[in-house]
Amino acid sequence: MTLYDELVARGLIAQVTDEEEIKELINNGKAVFYIGFDPTADSLHVGHFMALCLMKRLQMAGNKPIALIGGGTAMIGDPSGRTDMRQMMTPETIQHNVDCFKKQMSRFIDFGGRQGNAGKQCRLADGFKLH
Repeated sequence: MTLYDELVARGLIAQVTDEEEIKELINNGKAVFYIGFDPTADSLHVGHFMALCLMKRLQMAGNKPIALIGGGTAMIGDPSGRTDMRQMMTPETIQHNVDCFKKQMSRFIDFGGRQGNAGKQCRLADGFKLH
């Protein structure tokens, strides 16, 4: 069973634009992919675990992960379907949360390049300011 077939069998791939090309990239360790994380707390939670496991599995097969850490949602207090508004956070609190996420993620993902396919951490809201 190929890695792509394993991901489909586990229900981790539901829809793709060009399945043959995606299969080729993933199975041959040539895919570059991202998963987004919203730093609304100073610790990752169990809901992040599956995404991190997927990132790790794909990286172990040679693919290159990008952990995209947001910040805009934390800044504006997006309620995400809740009836009450999420507390807005200061830029300092958000940066603290981002720093905590980076440290915790590095326990799962190789960001140092030891495998030749080092992951990257990108902060989506860098330079974003609300006025």
